[in-house]
Amino acid sequence: MALVLVAGAIAAYDNREKLPRMIAAYLPKNAHSPSGKPAENGSGNAAAPRANADAKPAQPAKPVDRRDSGPVPPAPVGTAPGASPAAVPVPGGRPGDASSDGKDFTGKFYFCGTSGLDNCVVSGDSFWFRKGRIVLADVVAPATEDAKCQQERDKGFAAKVRLRDLLNAGSFEFSQLKGQNVPTTGPAMRVVTRNGRSLGATLVAEGLARPRFGRQQFWCP
Repeated sequence: MALVLVAGAIAAYDNREKLPRMIAAYLPKNAHSPSGKPAENGSGNAAAPRANADAKPAQPAKPVDRRDSGPVPPAPVGTAPGASPAAVPVPGGRPGDASSDGKDFTGKFYFCGTSGLDNCVVSGDSFWFRKGRIVLADVVAPATEDAKCQQERDKGFAAKVRLRDLLNAGSFEFSQLKGQNVPTTGPAMRVVTRNGRSLGATLVAEGLARPRFGRQQFWCP
């Protein structure tokens, strides 16, 4: 009996590689292989778990509408939410306009180009005062830059010098010219007077200006 067991053990050792297949031939078909893998079906493929076969495909996530969920800008400092900011007042009028009407104006005047367009004389009938340009509303003086002849240029320069001297001679006042079609755009047009007499009328009396709304005359011969 001992010899039979020893002979069987030797035979099993010599056939150790074939032994698993020999044993598997006597096991049921749905049994697992020694390696722990599931038994193959008739087509040679492993049987898939039923849970995977019955699993439903994942549905794509519904997109989220973020049009109304963006960041909201903060309200201005010092204002309640939903309240519109107060309108910034815009100053009206023009420099040297109606706010310049009045009496007892004085200033030291120079020729423009040396004083930065402040208290300076441009021509025989216009000047800058307190950052605003004033045009003599009652007279027109000869031109200097656009003169049509040398005589007009000479008289225009003389009128420019004379107007500067008249402005520097003392206090003066501004008033609007009434009864004439005075332009409302461009530089402010004012009558400049001293002691009730127009400075423009003084220029006319000296032959350095002519009435603005009178008969047009030429300065050149």
